[in-house]
Amino acid sequence: MPASGLQLSLGVRETAAGGGADVGIGGNAGSAGGIEFVDLDAKTILFDGLWHAYTWNLSTATYTAFAGTTANSVLDGNYGSIEHLRFRNNTGISGPFTIWIDYVVNTVNTGPVVIQSFEGFADGTEVIFQEPSFSGSTSGNIAPGSSSGVDNSQGFDGTASYKVNWSFVDGGDRWVRLTTFGAPNTPNPLIRFDQNSQVTVYMMAVVPEPASAVVLLLGGAMTLLRRRR
Repeated sequence: MPASGLQLSLGVRETAAGGGADVGIGGNAGSAGGIEFVDLDAKTILFDGLWHAYTWNLSTATYTAFAGTTANSVLDGNYGSIEHLRFRNNTGISGPFTIWIDYVVNTVNTGPVVIQSFEGFADGTEVIFQEPSFSGSTSGNIAPGSSSGVDNSQGFDGTASYKVNWSFVDGGDRWVRLTTFGAPNTPNPLIRFDQNSQVTVYMMAVVPEPASAVVLLLGGAMTLLRRRR
């Protein structure tokens, strides 16, 4: 029986270890350095139509090497960048999936720094994250027709957020990597790795329509029944 969500991971690039400059939180950190998964597949996106905060504590997280010469399952350097968000399919269906992203924040010892709230951009503008099919490592998992862009009809904080739509090619073990590499606005945003750094992203997801909704809801109901026994 399928699960009721998608597994979520943060990907960070070790730009300091790769020789990149410290341009300040939210600045373009560039593409130097290897990429590490943060708490790989440890979080779940729920399709309940509500906003949820997803937070990664970089000082206590577990790291898994993904790509690049400095990737070694250890976080190297004092700063780097948000390289991607990864969604792994454990639902048993292909989609379509719709997720809104808002209020990307890096919290350090001196307090939270908002990297992007998506306010002030026109509908459809690409900000921070590329479209789902952009990443060469995951494009083969994505069916034609995926899209991403600012949506001024939904927002956790304010009136805007970032809307992402895609379907997988099938309901198997597929994943999509929303990379920040080369995004037209706020690409490769720098975050601290030191200073008790935490990265928080708010997200909202709705149940895929139409037939997929039945599958996901049945999966959630069966999970609840098993817990009650």
